[in-house]
Amino acid sequence: MEGLIKTLPAVVRASGNAPEVIEAAAIAAWKHAAGENLKSHAVPLSLQDRTLKVAVADAIWQKQLHAMRGQMLFRVNSLLGQPLVGSIEFVIDSQSSDSRS
Repeated sequence: MEGLIKTLPAVVRASGNAPEVIEAAAIAAWKHAAGENLKSHAVPLSLQDRTLKVAVADAIWQKQLHAMRGQMLFRVNSLLGQPLVGSIEFVIDSQSSDSRS
């Protein structure tokens, strides 16, 4: 998996910055940056207008992750090799956070 993650910047560039490729890359970068501890608690949903939407189970997770937002944004963009994600929005969606990991 580590080798695949390292190719994300090249894949995005090769696609000509195609929106669907950027979205898939941002979701993959989030999953890698979040790691095993957050995998089932913070599930990336989509990237729209440079905002990565991430489902969380409840307001407690939303508040905790909101405090880490800057750090996670830096990690995701570092994995992408360029600042493709401008912000992260944590939306409460207990069904998505439980089933999409």
